[in-house]
Amino acid sequence: MNWSVTVLEYGYVDRFPASNLFAAQPNEGYRRMPYCFGLLRSADRCILVDTGFHDPAVHQRLTGKYGRTQWARPVDVLARVGVRPEQVDTILLTHNHFDHAGCVGDFPGAHVWIQRREIDSYVAAAARPARFEFLTRSCQADLPALLDAGRATLVDGRATVAPGVSLRPAHDTHTAGSQVVAVGPWVFAGDNVYSYENLEGLHGDGILAPIAMTTGSASRWLDFADELLTSVDGDTSRVLPFHEAALWDRFPTTVGPDGLHIAEISTLDSSPR
Repeated sequence: MNWSVTVLEYGYVDRFPASNLFAAQPNEGYRRMPYCFGLLRSADRCILVDTGFHDPAVHQRLTGKYGRTQWARPVDVLARVGVRPEQVDTILLTHNHFDHAGCVGDFPGAHVWIQRREIDSYVAAAARPARFEFLTRSCQADLPALLDAGRATLVDGRATVAPGVSLRPAHDTHTAGSQVVAVGPWVFAGDNVYSYENLEGLHGDGILAPIAMTTGSASRWLDFADELLTSVDGDTSRVLPFHEAALWDRFPTTVGPDGLHIAEISTLDSSPR
């Protein structure tokens, strides 16, 4: 295919409760949960799928809440694969949460694509009384202002970003205006798939396990997951979750001295593994 596909880890939480990943599953223990973003490169393009975040205060809060963590600036992680911020021409945001959209400002030359519904829903929720704070708790508050600078395309449903790269809406699931990013045979699922277990079933039983953290509905997520599985011909390894440590086992991976991983999903002109 005409794109190389890489998943880069910029942080992790050592003991994240599985009850936050799987709805109505209170006794599934803990998971090592990475925080990642994606990189697409062609002969003349450099595209990010989400941007990650860097905020020492949030790092400290997560460490206090979940135990050992590790963090690096996303721009520094990109440097490990030879990419400078000014080389990034496009950012595709799966949704407006801080750990996915927190570093948009670090790439001032990049054009941002996000679902219009995601931005409109955030603005509307932020205008509601404080008792509705759940709707905005994890959002990147300054994102609408950054996009007002004329550097964004607000998408209404499906869109083609570049040859072989497309956006598909996943509305009213994890967030009101979530989307997934398809590149060749691969699909970046955003936070609509935390773990392969969401799609493969807890302990491999094949029963869909809806995500726990959502502003949408479990029934809508089930329909989304079924559509997603159909789009990848049932091959869950073609789905790329950004909070799944099993990525490092399923794809060729290097590990930095700080324990952060970089997975090579596909190289230019390669076929799916």
